[in-house]
Amino acid sequence: MRAAVATLGAASVIAGSFAFTAMSATAADLPATVLDANATWKYSDNNTDPAAGNADRLVWTKAGYDDTAWKSGTGAFGAKSGSATPNLGANFPVKTVLNQYIDPTASSKVDVPTEHFRSSFTVDAATLSAISGLTGEVVYDDAVQIFVNGSKVAGFVDDRVIAAPDAEKNLTYAGNSGGDPVTSTFTVPSAALQTGTNTIAIALYQDRATSSDLYLNLKSLVPVSKVAGAPTLSDIVLGIGSDETQRNLSWYSSTDVAQVVEFAPSSDVVGGTFPSSSVKVDATGGATTSGEFNRFATISGLTANTVYSYRVGTAGAWSATYSFRTQALSGDFDFLFLGDPQIGSSGNIPSDTAGWQDTLNVATAAYPNAEMLFSSGDQVESAGNESHYTAFLTPDALRSIPFVATNGNHDVGSKAYEQHFNTPNVDRTAGAGSSSSSGGDYWFIYKDVLFMNINSNSRDNASHIAWMNRIVAEQGANAKWKVLAFHHSIYSSGPHATDNDIVNDRRLALPTAISDLGIDLVLQGHDHSYARSYLIRNGEKADAAEQAGADTVTAGPGGVLYVTANSASGSKYYSLQNKPEFWWLSVQNQERVRNYTAVEVKDGAITVKTLRSEAKDDRAVNSVVDQVTLAKAADPNSQTLQVEVPEGVPGEFSWNIDGTNGLVDLGTAVDSGDSFTASGAINPIRVTDTRRGGPQWSVSAQVGDFTSGDESFSGKYLGWTPRVIEEGAGAIAGAPVASGFDSGNGLADSSTLGYGPAAHLRGSAKLGADLSLKIPVDVTDGTYKATLTLTALS
Repeated sequence: MRAAVATLGAASVIAGSFAFTAMSATAADLPATVLDANATWKYSDNNTDPAAGNADRLVWTKAGYDDTAWKSGTGAFGAKSGSATPNLGANFPVKTVLNQYIDPTASSKVDVPTEHFRSSFTVDAATLSAISGLTGEVVYDDAVQIFVNGSKVAGFVDDRVIAAPDAEKNLTYAGNSGGDPVTSTFTVPSAALQTGTNTIAIALYQDRATSSDLYLNLKSLVPVSKVAGAPTLSDIVLGIGSDETQRNLSWYSSTDVAQVVEFAPSSDVVGGTFPSSSVKVDATGGATTSGEFNRFATISGLTANTVYSYRVGTAGAWSATYSFRTQALSGDFDFLFLGDPQIGSSGNIPSDTAGWQDTLNVATAAYPNAEMLFSSGDQVESAGNESHYTAFLTPDALRSIPFVATNGNHDVGSKAYEQHFNTPNVDRTAGAGSSSSSGGDYWFIYKDVLFMNINSNSRDNASHIAWMNRIVAEQGANAKWKVLAFHHSIYSSGPHATDNDIVNDRRLALPTAISDLGIDLVLQGHDHSYARSYLIRNGEKADAAEQAGADTVTAGPGGVLYVTANSASGSKYYSLQNKPEFWWLSVQNQERVRNYTAVEVKDGAITVKTLRSEAKDDRAVNSVVDQVTLAKAADPNSQTLQVEVPEGVPGEFSWNIDGTNGLVDLGTAVDSGDSFTASGAINPIRVTDTRRGGPQWSVSAQVGDFTSGDESFSGKYLGWTPRVIEEGAGAIAGAPVASGFDSGNGLADSSTLGYGPAAHLRGSAKLGADLSLKIPVDVTDGTYKATLTLTALS
């Protein structure tokens, strides 16, 4: 049978054995738990390394260690601000009060960095032969490592412990400054157990010297029966693929056996039997942190307007059959944006699940042609709690409409997020996770929209920005719109809007890069209330005249619309702050009713409509909270094209910028002693001439002044070296032009990029030019832009 819960980032160093063998005990004979919340623990809370003087730093985690001088108590253990009656909230009662401070009498109190616990439990031979291991549930604040018989079986938020020298691991600070204690689960594989008495030990870490509280409650260690026969399959999710012709699949298996996804057009599946022409795709995967095995596979080669059936598993052990449908592979489309389901946040999992299911039912009924379910993150309350994931994955919509996952702060503390969701084109070096947390940025293109999704739990913004720059450079020309998603809203209206990590980190680092990349729409979560921004360029209101709540906005260059979603499940709401310094708010709303957002993508506009998925007072289901249409203005930062077309002659002369990204980024100028220098290349120009007789043609360019606010410098400092990238149409590169820093007027004067002499052959050519900028060192610092005007003559 499947364990009901699973580990949060457990770093097991024991290889579990899950092979089926003859049992001497049945599942019915197994104890409910081998260790419960009322167990007696020995503990040390006096700032002492329990392995001091011993070469084995884990000696205290093993049988035979002398803990007679340690204190005794029963869980839950806790402390808060040195109080004799610590209050960590109704959900975290304390039975045994821990010593919190190294010196409780000091005027400036310093927390004990690590406190140590030991207990034992018994497993008889019959039980040990019948189980694959134990599933434990632990509540902790701030970080823990758990050992059984001297072997580490789990570690939560313990990256700093792993990184510390061995001599310091037993007495160090670790954690991530979390809020309330976190509930996580872990697996003790049978290989870590022994017949008879087993020793369990826990190191509980404070995250810093001034942390206000700590907490530990190991609630249970539940035997898990070995799995006989065919694997049990669960947690199936239909994910988005790299483009509209693909779908990614992920699922869990109780045993580590080779599996596939089998799919075929539903019209060919008769009586539940898949045809011989069905396609089988091998799955990949490995052990999960919950003691199971995950599987990933990608369905490719999908055709338009087709219903497909699929199942996962292997012969004799298939899942149920599910279906999905494709629509047109280009053109307009709708998708649904869903804010923080965070199943388990209210403390009532069935209620959260019912709200989540109802919102999906309402939204998909109102938008039956929606082609994606797009999450703002925080799928679950506890990152490694498989009971929360089981509830989140209850709706069958997650197996029939592609799901787009976003990594929220409640998802990051475990590998479960990246084990459950098969995201396309993921780069785990950008927005990286850790050995015990999920990470990575990813992208996909869907019907001319480039979607980028970053793991904002990682505050390595330089990594995110470099990754976005690379993806836009590689894929931007293939898209008409660019949409970015991340969890931690930088322009919201709730309490997180004033968090230090938002104010002094993400809101400072990201907006200018987002504007520079030409991103149109940013989808966010985290603050459990609805907010729609004014159009924002480089971290400022793009148009001072834009009115609050405008139903149509037109984005000029760098103008970006930011939308923050309210809760889709109703598990948690945050109140609005209504602070005057929240200049970015065009619309905000908090009625404590579930919302969803329908995003309608068309060639010339994107409409973002947020609706209620439950009724309140006189506001009905599917009544509108807010609606805005985002149109795109011509971008003056793009290369300006001008051509004089001669009177009609047989054939045609045409030219255009090869691609859609008109911004040429020369990067950051380098101090070269007597000047600042920078370099780059123009976006290539495609020239086609099919006219008879091959009349002469030429393409020239001229640049205006570079400006930054009130500052400017002459365009003469820009020079170039033209080149023919692809030959044709008789193309010949123009002569190099040096920067006017040394002599002349540079590209401030019109200069030839390329030309075709008279009587040239018909054909097409691609012209490019390497740019060189050399400017005086007394130019005021700033980000300068200029317009390069290109003219074709023939």
